[in-house]
Amino acid sequence: MLKTRDYNKSTPQEAWLDTQLLSYNDENESETSMLLGPEFLSLKLYQLCTNEDRELGKILIRPGSLFLKDLATAKHFTEGRFGSVKRAFIICDEDIAIKEEFQRWMIENNPVVEVKELNGVDHMPMLCDPKQLSVCLLDIAHEYA
Repeated sequence: MLKTRDYNKSTPQEAWLDTQLLSYNDENESETSMLLGPEFLSLKLYQLCTNEDRELGKILIRPGSLFLKDLATAKHFTEGRFGSVKRAFIICDEDIAIKEEFQRWMIENNPVVEVKELNGVDHMPMLCDPKQLSVCLLDIAHEYA
């Protein structure tokens, strides 16, 4: 199963640009949150979106927990439960935040029944090409529902 640390290992620190890692809780039980910076959002997540969507994304961004402590103690998914759900993966060919090589690594390490590919979309296909994403999701729903 894919682990957060695998992605973090494959991503050099400078690639995070102006992203901030912040500690919260008390000194004994510190957790880490991540706040994606405006430069990171513009250059890595929303690079093919309209200016309006990009600016709205920057306004709405909030820190998110990495849940590292929870993930370290969480039960592993079992083939009998999680494995019983058919999964598809949609590759976004212009995703700079999660490069295609890592997307394919995720597929290899978490097998799916189908891989679809969206062309000319960044990390936010629902914003930069909602029609192409909708058609793709409908195809998957019709095939596996």
